[in-house]
Amino acid sequence: MQEEPKLTGTEAQPPGPPDCHPDRRAEEDEINLLDLFIVLLKHKGMILSSVILAGLLAVLISLQMPNIYRSQCTIAPTTQEKMGGALASLGGFGALVASEVGITPSGSVDQFEVVLKSRELTNTIVRKHNLMPVLFEKKWDAANKRWKPDGEAPEFEDAFKAIQQNLFKVAPDRKQNVMRLSFELKDPRQAQRILNYYVDGLSEFLRRQTLEDAAAQQVQLTQQLARTADPLLKNRLYELIAKQIEKETLAKVQKYYSFNVIDPAFVPEKKSKPRRMIICILAVVVAFFVAVFLAFIREYVHNLKAQEDPERLARLHKYARFRHS
Repeated sequence: MQEEPKLTGTEAQPPGPPDCHPDRRAEEDEINLLDLFIVLLKHKGMILSSVILAGLLAVLISLQMPNIYRSQCTIAPTTQEKMGGALASLGGFGALVASEVGITPSGSVDQFEVVLKSRELTNTIVRKHNLMPVLFEKKWDAANKRWKPDGEAPEFEDAFKAIQQNLFKVAPDRKQNVMRLSFELKDPRQAQRILNYYVDGLSEFLRRQTLEDAAAQQVQLTQQLARTADPLLKNRLYELIAKQIEKETLAKVQKYYSFNVIDPAFVPEKKSKPRRMIICILAVVVAFFVAVFLAFIREYVHNLKAQEDPERLARLHKYARFRHS
């Protein structure tokens, strides 16, 4: 049986196409990069002028922006003392009574967040401290103490949206069990005052809830006491009533109810925004890339015209026109 001749060396591998030669590929890549660089140099005037113009506009616009200052504070929830011997001696009934009369932790980060974002609290603070002219000073005529006639007077709904969306920030930290609050305004002292208004408002809201609850529980326990004949159970009810009175007394004397102020609100010395340097840098970078993109577009259109490609030019003009209905 005759053996087939073996292919060796260059005979075993068919020669590849000339375009796949490594040296030629590198040469084409070098030419393409050189062409791109030539396009950039050709339109360097447009690119540089666009970058400079964008930078100047960014500087002018950022200088027109007012300085905004942010005041911050941190609060942490506290817990009420749990009832000792009286409820412990009642066993399961004691735990039930404790949950019914509200002898549980008096505050939580989640509760604070709900109250601080509530419409009722914001409207109460705005009305009590007359904050509408402060929040909408551009529409307020300070000399005549009235709203300017050239626009509509803002309403409390506008104040609520402005505060909750732009000015007032609530950041709960459930891991550390704290709440960080901040308020931003052009006047640093006013920012601190309004933030303190919210801290005081939160305390008063929770205090009022506790007092109303304690008063209602005292009425219920007193009615139950009148219907009870067992002396032992009467003593327990007296203790529960005394506990409610104690809770009511503590709620009245505490400065901040249900929470402690870990870090009080301060008058900020440095602005929080605008960050003018970042605005200018972003404007220059965006302008550079847009100008480069336009340079390649112009070069592409110029090449179409130079090659006299009427079909592509006709399609370009066709789709570039706006259609009228």
